[in-house]
Amino acid sequence: MCKIGDIILVDSYKTHGKTMNQHSFIVLEDNNGNIRGLDYDMVGIVMSSFKDEKQKLEKMKFPGNFPLSFKEQNIFDGGNGKDGFIKTEQFYYFNKNKINLRVIGYMQEDVFEQIIKFISELKIPLEQITENL
Repeated sequence: MCKIGDIILVDSYKTHGKTMNQHSFIVLEDNNGNIRGLDYDMVGIVMSSFKDEKQKLEKMKFPGNFPLSFKEQNIFDGGNGKDGFIKTEQFYYFNKNKINLRVIGYMQEDVFEQIIKFISELKIPLEQITENL
């Protein structure tokens, strides 16, 4: 299955009352737990690619967005070759039995450690998204 630091592709997921199509996540936790009385077995943070330089400048104004070079990712099938960002303040809690996912790569260990440090130093509230439980 998947492990901490893996990059996964989730076929469909829910966020803020909407169902979203295929998207990449970085696995932060792959253990059973409980949040707000709900059981989960995975926590991830969503990844997005920059469409262009204008979007990059816009997205990087948000304090929770962590820039991510394509070279810092190890994607098995080559990926899209684009740089992007991670929304580090949004923690997605999943029940893996309710989603379709596949491991498409993994983060370089030193970059994953930088992401964890970045999250621990955030000065904004973390959002816990539990719609996928």
